[in-house]
Amino acid sequence: MSCVRASLREQLNGRLVPELRRLGFEGPPRIAGNALLHEFRRPAGPRGTDVLVLQMEKHGRPRFLLLVHVEPPEGMEAVMAHGGTVIAGAVTPRRGASSRHWFRADPGLWQRWTGSPRTLEREAVDACIALLPEIEAWWSVQQPTQHIATWPVTYGSRAGGARSVR
Repeated sequence: MSCVRASLREQLNGRLVPELRRLGFEGPPRIAGNALLHEFRRPAGPRGTDVLVLQMEKHGRPRFLLLVHVEPPEGMEAVMAHGGTVIAGAVTPRRGASSRHWFRADPGLWQRWTGSPRTLEREAVDACIALLPEIEAWWSVQQPTQHIATWPVTYGSRAGGARSVR
């Protein structure tokens, strides 16, 4: 699976990362190595900063999802220190809690049963790019959509920490 994951990273670098740059995001120049989280940020005027994190699957499977939130103008440190709520979202091609519902390049059950060597790196990135307009609309409303599950992350004072209700 590691060569499939490497191929997926190349598809992400060649196609998704340039799209994020076109939309004004800054972040790592490449999705590389074994890092799980790759953060992209762009200024969002009075609303703060749009933050999009590409999260790779932690067990090395060729799968990923996108996490989104808007960082308030005062920054996350201030929210964590003084309290407040940030709406977070997870972007996946279909609803579900496991990584089976993420963007995935590994063969599905049927392909594995039939012994097909075909992998789905291009299709996984295509599906992600197709959702960019839905993500762009989400930034201003921060409400659940067909492909974006949302939940509040509430911070108390420094002593209280964060509480995510999902």
